[in-house]
Amino acid sequence: MALTVETGTGSATADAFISLADADTYHTNHGNSTWTGTDELKEQAIRRATAYLSNSVDWVGARANLRSQALAWPRSSTYDCDGTLILTTEIPIEVVNAAAELALREIVTPGSLTPDVTLTERVKMEKIGDLQTTYADTPISADSSKPIISMVEDMIACFVVGGGGETVFVNRA
Repeated sequence: MALTVETGTGSATADAFISLADADTYHTNHGNSTWTGTDELKEQAIRRATAYLSNSVDWVGARANLRSQALAWPRSSTYDCDGTLILTTEIPIEVVNAAAELALREIVTPGSLTPDVTLTERVKMEKIGDLQTTYADTPISADSSKPIISMVEDMIACFVVGGGGETVFVNRA
């Protein structure tokens, strides 16, 4: 089934921030040789990447069409890193590119953006014979098990609560 790309209308049926053709071009231009597979697999990866961006990111501003739109973008009251207001009919290129980058991770390892986590199975210490290993004391939560993709975080930082966008918004309001 073909992607329904959000074009800035706040569609109730959109399921992608980037088209397959644009994702193919993005990955070709960036030399991402692991962007391979059938169009169907690529579209599935794009949908998962878009769902991740729409559901797992705390964006600045509000959905332009409130609950009637399917995805997190377009948004109102959002500024870019230069302090320019993002139109309520616009999907920032940074968000589109982030969708391409996340889709790449999903095509290589499906489900990697939203891993299933069983917190009781986390190992804090192991002992085999005389050898004992204690692992770093990290927070035990499902969120702490999600991957950190710094390239994507950097791309969208201006639009994320606490990621730089808030400061720009406060200074420009």
